[in-house]
Amino acid sequence: MSGVVIRAAILWLAVSARMAAADGLPALHDVTGVAGNDVLNIRAAPDATAPVLGSIAPDATGVEVVGLSPDGRWAVVNTGEGRGYAALRYLARQAAPEWFSLQVPLTCSGTEPFWSFAYDPAQPVAVFSTPEGQAPFELTTRWPGTPYQRTAALALGDRRFATLQAAACSDGMSDRAYGIAASFFMIGSTGPAILSGCCSLQP
Repeated sequence: MSGVVIRAAILWLAVSARMAAADGLPALHDVTGVAGNDVLNIRAAPDATAPVLGSIAPDATGVEVVGLSPDGRWAVVNTGEGRGYAALRYLARQAAPEWFSLQVPLTCSGTEPFWSFAYDPAQPVAVFSTPEGQAPFELTTRWPGTPYQRTAALALGDRRFATLQAAACSDGMSDRAYGIAASFFMIGSTGPAILSGCCSLQP
């Protein structure tokens, strides 16, 4: 086997391994291995010398990791209205079901018009909010996804449906990163409407 083929095979295995790891995201993590008098820095690039954008407390839990750096050593996390990179070796993934199982809470939102959607698997209703107010809708059907088909769907009564898909997503107003894209289909008195947005595992 030629050196070129060997190098190509090694590169493909590295990329495949990174993709397999990224398939498990977004997911919540806890900070680990950081001294109590220190913090976990969030940097502008996946490099220990990159400028610091923010920090995470040494005992922080529920940090949402939405992606990985190309080498898989840095986690993409949000800070304020932007995103950055934190060293993955200091983040331990929580032992929880994956988001597409619909067994964990999700918060989704979008713009034009502004809306938000709060899903809690322990509740029989989901709350849909707009600037005009809030409305709880009964969760009549839930369609969880699988590791091979990272999508999920919800029926809210018989006139509203939500589909969720693992995909890079932007809220269109900030530089925050999201790993779940959402679409809401609503049939009203004036006809059907479709709202698009992003979802997070954090409230």
